[in-house]
Amino acid sequence: MATVDRWLLPDGIEEVLPPEATRIEIARRQVLDLFQSWGYEFVVTPHIEYLESLLTGAGQDLDLRTFKVVDPQSGRQMGFRADITPQVARIDAHTLRREGPSRLCYAGSVLHAQPRALSTS
Repeated sequence: MATVDRWLLPDGIEEVLPPEATRIEIARRQVLDLFQSWGYEFVVTPHIEYLESLLTGAGQDLDLRTFKVVDPQSGRQMGFRADITPQVARIDAHTLRREGPSRLCYAGSVLHAQPRALSTS
């Protein structure tokens, strides 16, 4: 492999450089501050989880878009999140266990194993 090839990113993976990265972060902070002003609480979910937890209640589309790996210690399948919403729903239902509706917000990156257009039927 040539030295220049070592620095190539896989298709669909990109770096965000200044000043675009700064603009994105400012917008993210403004949106989160707005949601906080409306009473929403910010949650951060893990990038990777055991597959059975990550995909509980999810459809086949999410399963197809989830990038999967095997945990070398346990041998269990794990997945990188392809959507944050199911994780937040699980946190609301099983971790917070509050009475009545929760007002949660989140922001983060996701990883898709294949482009959305290829995974839908």
